[in-house]
This record gives sequence, structure tokens and C-alpha cells, in this order.
Amino acid sequence: MNRFIFGFSATLLSAMLWPSLPSVSYLPYLFVGAIILYQKAPIYSGGLFAIVWLTGFCLGLSRQDLPVLQQPIQVRGEIISLVSQNSDWLSLDISIIKPNLILGPQAKLRLTWKEPLAVEVGQVWLFTLVPKSISSVLNQGGYNEQKQLISQHIVGRGKIVQAELLESRPSLRNRLITQLSPQLSTLPQGDILLALILGDKRLISQSRWQALRQTGTGHLVAISGLHLSVVTAWIYACTLFALTRYAPNPSRRNVVLSLVLSGGGAIFYAYLAGFGVSTQRALVMILLLMLLSLLKRFSSPWERLLFALFVVLLIDPLSCLSAGFWLSFCALAIILYTLETAPQTRPLTENVNLAVGLGVGLRQFWSIQWRLSLGLGLVQAVLFGGMSIHSLWMNILVVPWFSFVVIPLAMAGFVLWWLSTLLGSSWIGLLRLSDWMLMPYDKLLDISGRLPAHWQAVPDSALAMGLFALLGGMLWRYIPRQYKYWPWYGVMGCFFMPLIFIVSLKWLPLKSLSWTVHLLDVGQGLAVVVEKDGRGLIYDTGAAFGDDFSYSERVIVPFLRTKGIEEIDYIVISHSDNDHAGGAAVLAQAYPQAQWITDVPNLGGQACRPNQIEWQSLNVSILSPNMAIVGNNGSCVLRIDDGQQSILLTGDIEKETEARLITQAQIQSTPLVNQVLIAPHHGSKTSSTDAFIDAVSPELVLFPAGLANRYGFPKPAVVERYQRRNIMYLTTGEEGQISVIFQQNERNVKTYRQDLAPFWYNRLFRFGDLINPE
Repeated sequence: MNRFIFGFSATLLSAMLWPSLPSVSYLPYLFVGAIILYQKAPIYSGGLFAIVWLTGFCLGLSRQDLPVLQQPIQVRGEIISLVSQNSDWLSLDISIIKPNLILGPQAKLRLTWKEPLAVEVGQVWLFTLVPKSISSVLNQGGYNEQKQLISQHIVGRGKIVQAELLESRPSLRNRLITQLSPQLSTLPQGDILLALILGDKRLISQSRWQALRQTGTGHLVAISGLHLSVVTAWIYACTLFALTRYAPNPSRRNVVLSLVLSGGGAIFYAYLAGFGVSTQRALVMILLLMLLSLLKRFSSPWERLLFALFVVLLIDPLSCLSAGFWLSFCALAIILYTLETAPQTRPLTENVNLAVGLGVGLRQFWSIQWRLSLGLGLVQAVLFGGMSIHSLWMNILVVPWFSFVVIPLAMAGFVLWWLSTLLGSSWIGLLRLSDWMLMPYDKLLDISGRLPAHWQAVPDSALAMGLFALLGGMLWRYIPRQYKYWPWYGVMGCFFMPLIFIVSLKWLPLKSLSWTVHLLDVGQGLAVVVEKDGRGLIYDTGAAFGDDFSYSERVIVPFLRTKGIEEIDYIVISHSDNDHAGGAAVLAQAYPQAQWITDVPNLGGQACRPNQIEWQSLNVSILSPNMAIVGNNGSCVLRIDDGQQSILLTGDIEKETEARLITQAQIQSTPLVNQVLIAPHHGSKTSSTDAFIDAVSPELVLFPAGLANRYGFPKPAVVERYQRRNIMYLTTGEEGQISVIFQQNERNVKTYRQDLAPFWYNRLFRFGDLINPE
């Protein structure tokens, strides 16, 4: 059985790297193969069953009766979560209610509602909405929203245009959240308390999340093994003490009753937490440990971890796409490894000083903490592109405080509050004490932003180096001593070669002949990064919305850090439209040493006028405008070339400026030919005239346009003009990030969805579709 479970779990974990899901027509054959191989080859049987299970699960989420066209539709759904809200907009998740749905996973939608009515979790509404797919912007280093949505079973998004309340049936958890959250919102640490007690994080602000990430203590507000173990242990200890004192019994009755009650408490707490992935894993582990204790059956900790992994993936195979899943199971694996490899100590007796035992416990705690900080730091670097430098010492201080003080007090305070509400009052005295106990933690979060290197971005190259070095160290650690002779030294050296190579590139002044232009996917906007020898030039910033959203912050800066581009020499802003200049303030703060080229008045810097700049052995030519022009035709036009190949960056110029560029090139007897063209004005019909296309004569044209944008860019008529000339074209909304690598006479094009991360969950999805059943 363990082999079957291992094959099932390992195959599902590998789904992170699958290029596609198998066709539905193959599922019967795979299922029969799994049955046939169960006795002879259980590992392969488990692997085949995992493929069938994941594909069938995604097929169950797919709703082929939901329309593809962007026209209003009606959906009956129950509100299951209020994601975020400001003065004008509400974001919420609903579970689709279908009369004919009996079995299978429940599909969800994420909706936005402008000027919403009063809503509560648990209400059932008839929504009229404009549907939108879950496909989102995709770039290296950026947040992969569509993968996260898939992991939450969200198969579509939409904008609510009308809604009618049908009924209200909130669950117990939702009623408790509705009652408790207004009272906790008045407490300074009420956001943390609500997350600890009911797993609801809606009160936690973006700045607070940033502080949690910087300190590496975000796991403390996500109910997981620590919280569930503390609550279960307290219930077990208190119950066993009371039974032993007031109802002693020589049999195992009291132990069994204590285990049953603490198990029930663990299940109820997991329910209050919403049964998240980390909560599921911890609950399975605890219940399995209790069951084995009742049955007096031995199993190793690794077997229990494998079984917990199997159960979680069986319940929800898409949980492997969640960052919390990997952090949770990696943390437990690190703890088990530390306990397994710890030096064996004899039990405490009267001949052994208590201080010695305390010292052993402290050393074990230290071993767990530094391994957790290092191991989870590496996992964080893989998942989020960075890691917290201060997580080790902060967790050493905070974890014991939460385990022995904060969590027990918070849960006791919640129980007393709940009992008081049943009696007609609302007493939160103990919750106030819990809030006061969180003040030291709050001070740590406040100073985290002022600590040096509070969040260290990890470039892809450094991450690959670290993974290779870790793999080499693990192999060296577990190779038997008798096999450690000279050929193995050569093998180990291969794993450390990336370290030597990276260091050499860092310190040796080597110049590369290649350079890369990255057209980033920023929705309906433009952002370009030109990369050469670890330095960068930025052309436009994408849009910014409200006070807390900017594509510069969400896409450009993470991309630069992932690529290891630390120095930005020039920032060019083509013109003042928000979709081109909205993130300028973020870039100015992130890269204060950069030189600015723009005509936007409040940005300062050098005016955009015809000029020649030599940058990193490349020729950067400013072609237009000749004078300050307001609007699209005043866009700053750049031509970048290496003497053999070139690219033309055109901003939002329209046919008037296109004609002027053609005339200017004819007067100066300089060709306007470029191998690559970033299409003017996102492919608007007011630009890309036939004469301009012929003058530029590109071999590749790139359209910076969002998927299914409201303007319909690129316009079909414009695309057809390029197609008539057999010019290859790509669109960021369909491809994600597009990177063009120039190397002498060669040019390679890589897109995010097809080349950089060609995984099944990164492809374009229709509304309500996770798998093509054809």
C-alpha cells in the first residue's frame, strides 16, 4: 500500500511540470492500467491513478455550458469569501450552484462588484455578470495569479452588473466571523487574532502582509501544524488531568476519552480555520497519530507524513499548485529529519540534572529552527523569488511565545466570548489580554522594514547555484564512506561548477555579444526592459491603479530582481498616458541612480529629442519627437541596434508621426528598416499604416495588448496588414512575457507560456474551462 501511495503522491507532485493534461479519451485506458498494475507494480499503478484523478478532477471543475463570449450571463451562486474591499469596489468568491450537480468538485468564480449592496458570506444571489477568463499576466519573477486561482478551484472571473438576493444561509463559521470581526477590528492586533482563531485574514492590510513576509513569520497567521498541535495538546492535557483527578480508572478509558475529545477539538478548530491546505495536512497527521495510538500500531513518522500527503492530494489534487502546500509539507519534513538525526539521549532520571535535559531540548529547538529557516528560505526563494534574512532569530523569539502564550490565550478567549454570546452578552476581556500579549510581536513587525536587507531578492542564477550546491551536499552526505574515493570528487565538483561560473561572471569584466529585449506582460499597457551584461534600460512602466496597485511594483521590479539586473542606467517614458507612465514613481524610488529621458513634465530628466546614445556597446537612437507634442504622437521613439540587428520602440504614435518618421528617414538618407517592431499604439487602427510597415519592413512584430481588452487591440485589420506581408506577430496577452534574444546574426524568441514556463496551468483558459475534453 505504501508503494501505491508513494507513486500516487510523487506523480501528482510532478504535475507542477506537466506540459499538458492527457486527453479525456485516454482516461479509461489509464484507469484499467492502474488496476492491472496494482499487484505487480504498485508504484506505477499509483502514478497512473494520479494522472486519472487529476485529469478527472479538472474535468469536473470545467463547465462546458458556461459561455465563452463576453456577454452578460446569469449565475446562481453562494458567497463563500469576501476577498477585498475598498470604498467603491468589492472582490468576492462565489460557489456556483447547479441543480444537476450531485458529485464532483465545486467550481468557483471570483467577481468584482462596483458600489456593491450589503453582502455577507453564506448568502445566495442571482448574479448578472460579464464573464472573464482566469488567464492573467505572466512574467518571470511576477505573481502567477492564474495558477493561484486554479489551486482554489476558481474557473472564471467576472464583473457584476446586477444582482438579486435569493436567500441567506450562513454557516456557523461564517456567523462567528460576522459577529467577531467587528469587535476584533477595534483591537490593535485584532487582525492577527481573527486569523489565529478563525483563519480569516481579511483584516490584515497589505503593509502588514509585507511585514510578515519580511520577518519570515507569515506562517504564524496561517493555521497549520503549530496551531492545531497546541490546541490539541492543551485539550488532551486538560481533559486527561480532569479525568485522572475526578474519575480515575486503571484501564485506558481516560486516555481514550482524552484522545477522542482532543481529536474532536482538532477537527472543530480545523473547521473554524476553513480547512486550508496546511490545516488539512496537520489534521490528518494528528488524527492518524491518535488512531495508531488507540490501535497500538507502530508507524514511522515518514509513513505518517506520506499518508497525510496522500490524503490531502486525494481530497484536492490541485493543492499541489499552492505555495502554502509546499511550505507546509517541507516544514514538516525538515522537522522530522531534524528529530530523526538528533543524537539519542537517555531518558531523564534522578541521576540526570534537569538543566541537562533543558539544554538538550534547547539544542533540538535550535536545530529545528535553523534548518527551517534555511530550508523554507530556499522554498520561499523558489516560490516568491526572495527570502527573509531575519527569519531565523525572529522565529526563535516568536514561535515559543505563540505556542505557550498567544495561541492558548486566544483560543480560551474565543471560547469564553462564544459562551457569553450564547448567554446574551459579549465578553472579550481575555481576547483583550491576548491582544496585549501580541504587542511585542507587533513591535517586531514595525521595525522589520527598517532592518538592513529585510527582504533579499534571489536571482534565478543564484537560485540555480544554491539548488545545485544543495544537491551536491546531500549526495556527499549520504554516499557511504567506502565509496568516497577520487571519482566522486569529480562528480561533486560538477555540482559546484555553477557557483564557480557565477562568481567568475560577477568579478571578471567579460563582455557578451548578446543582448535581450523583454516585452513584459502588463495587461493593456507597455513595459520593455532591454538587458545587456547585467545592466538594464527600461522603456515605459505599465499602468497604476488606485493607491496600492502598480505594474512597476508587481511586474517590473520583481522581474529585474529575478533576472539579477541590479543597475538600471536609463528609464524612458514615452508619454504621459497611465498605461505607459503610471508606475514611474515606483521606479524612481527603486532606481534613484537611473537617468530619465521623457517629456512628461513632473518626471524631469532629459527631454526626448533626436539624439544618439551609446549604451553597453549598443546604439540607442532617439528618433522622435522633434519638439514637445502633447498626446500619442508625442511618444518618444527609440531605435536600438548592435550594428547588425535592431528593434524599434514606438510608444503610441499614430499615422501622423509614422509619416513624419518616413519623411525624416528619406531626408537624412537613413533607412528605417528594423528586424523587430513593437507595434505602435498596441495595434490600434489609427497606426501601423501600410507605408510605415513597408518602411520598417520588420521580420517580427510584437503587440503589447492585454487579453480580451476592451479596445479590441490589436485590431484584426491591423493584424491582417502584417499577415499579408508574412510578418510573424506575437501578442503579450496571449503569450505572456516575450523575450527576444539578439546574438550577432541570430535571433531567438521565447515566450512565457510556450518556452519559459510551458506548463498546463499556464496556458490560456476559456471562461469556466480547465481542461480541453476533446
